[in-house]
Amino acid sequence: VVAGIFSQEAAAGVRIQYGGSVKPDNISALMDQPDIDGALVGGASLDAKSFAGIVKF
Repeated sequence: VVAGIFSQEAAAGVRIQYGGSVKPDNISALMDQPDIDGALVGGASLDAKSFAGIVKF
């Protein structure tokens, strides 16, 4: 979509942050996706153990 509106160069520079449900048990699968560059952690960040599991993936 970005390449179609702007350019392939612009699209290559876009970083995608996943903002859905991020948990220690799904972070690896999410980060394995080729177009996901990071995650916006919500509720899981309120629990230190859960957040640590995400950060250490």
